[in-house]
Amino acid sequence: MCYTPSVSQTLSIRLDDETLAALDDEAQRTGVSRNRIVRDALTERLRRADRLGPFRNVVGLIKGPRDLSTNRAYRRTWKRPPR
Repeated sequence: MCYTPSVSQTLSIRLDDETLAALDDEAQRTGVSRNRIVRDALTERLRRADRLGPFRNVVGLIKGPRDLSTNRAYRRTWKRPPR
């Protein structure tokens, strides 16, 4: 086996039989190791979880319809900044 320098820790997980079978099937079908499939899936999951990033502290602060672009009456109540 060949490990890249960035792989320095080991993580043990428990999988139910169905998940393990699906993982084995995917590894055999794609020719990719089980470790690589799990590592890639975890990396992608964590990347998606942080999509809000810098906006996380402002999400949900504005009250109103979900899609403000569809409610022109609501938009008219916004105050325009002075020029």
